[in-house]
Amino acid sequence: MKRSMVWVLAALCPAIAFWTQAAADDAPFLGTDPASVLDKGEKAMQQWLVFSHGHAGESYNAIQSETEFDYGLSDRLQLALSLLYNWSRTKPGGEAASSSSLAGLHGEAVWSVTSADKSPLGIAIAVDPAFNPSSRSLAVRLLLTKYLAHFENVLDINFENDWDKDPGGHWQPSSAISFNYGLAHPLNKHWTVAFEFGNEFAFDHILSLAGLNATAKTFYAGPTVQYECEHATFTLGVQTQLPLSSGNKVVNGYTADAERWHLAFRVSRAI
Repeated sequence: MKRSMVWVLAALCPAIAFWTQAAADDAPFLGTDPASVLDKGEKAMQQWLVFSHGHAGESYNAIQSETEFDYGLSDRLQLALSLLYNWSRTKPGGEAASSSSLAGLHGEAVWSVTSADKSPLGIAIAVDPAFNPSSRSLAVRLLLTKYLAHFENVLDINFENDWDKDPGGHWQPSSAISFNYGLAHPLNKHWTVAFEFGNEFAFDHILSLAGLNATAKTFYAGPTVQYECEHATFTLGVQTQLPLSSGNKVVNGYTADAERWHLAFRVSRAI
């Protein structure tokens, strides 16, 4: 585990040192996206590192590294392409540990319907396909942003369908609808603090009428802090699963196969 962290951080450092232009205008959230896009012709790059920990009844640790490139195709349309690397290690009680690592691609298209800077409510629609050798996913998200006094309020409503390959080579579907809310307040021109809350409803398959019953409801919450300087924007946040879950595989109020903790770090810049 420690050795894997060292290698990921070592890969991060040259990328951070390479960027030299002014920082991009980033929202201080790690799990919630605002209804905003880059201006036409603008480019940005983001480097993510996410550490996840904890399953009920077993030891679980995971690392996700994501390198994202964003481009403003027009003043309303932003495109993004990400290279993903996932590593995880699971050790059920009394059993041998198993590790896995996967590389994949994640795309995103965000269409701005209205801008929060020019309208009472910012509205955008995002479409996110992703795939790796053992899974496929497609998400459609409604992004809402509202400024009240010195506070930024962001709400995402996400509809996602996943297909995972089982040991027999068959694709098994699963679905989720999630609501993510973020509240941010700038302390000064450099520092911003935020708080995020997420609620996910898992389904067998929302594209099938037979799979519309929610199998689990999981809740997350946690703080985020962001520092913006001339050369980069740094964002650090943590989220914990709240003991409010319901549905299948719930242990002491927690969804058993959902991570207990997420620690995320992001560095972003204009390029």
